[in-house]
Amino acid sequence: MAWYDLFSNFYDRSLEPLYRDARVAAFDALALRPGLSVLDAPTGTGQSLSGLAAGVGERGLVVGLDRSRGMLRRAKARVTREGLTQVRLEEADLLTLEGDSLGTRFDRLHVFLGLSTLSGADQAFERLWATLSPGGRCVVVDVHAERLSFQGRMVNLVARADIRRRSWEPLERRATNFSKIELPTQKKVGGTLFLAVGDKA
Repeated sequence: MAWYDLFSNFYDRSLEPLYRDARVAAFDALALRPGLSVLDAPTGTGQSLSGLAAGVGERGLVVGLDRSRGMLRRAKARVTREGLTQVRLEEADLLTLEGDSLGTRFDRLHVFLGLSTLSGADQAFERLWATLSPGGRCVVVDVHAERLSFQGRMVNLVARADIRRRSWEPLERRATNFSKIELPTQKKVGGTLFLAVGDKA
């Protein structure tokens, strides 16, 4: 996690504009409403927290998980700065996450740019999926490239990722009402942004 602790210092400034519209699409696909609970994992520097919190309102709950303490420091500063009282942040390794340790099951699961960066992505998703209540909804947004361009190789290097991974498949294998769409994408992301959504039976 040492690299992500360092990465947190320039992540927002250098990369966030590339994904802003995709975050809005994810919020819409989650069908948020006041009082719901949402798990955001990995939460990174917390770029999605404001939108998720707005969607669930003051009576809702947003829990953000990340393994990188550097990322979490940035996320905590954001939460304090924006007064997001319904947001709770925790340090957690998604590969060993125990759902009961979070103290609740969630109505929504938001996995944004996470599965392409995790070794053992299917194992991590299985643990995240276990935290979702029956009838809950999951949205996965990530980047995919069948063949790596120079830009794609750079993204993999900088993000410690593998964007050749078909990161929607863990959700597709488990969900009902699964669907996947491509999102408008800037060349700098190294591949094509996609949004996958599905429900838990």
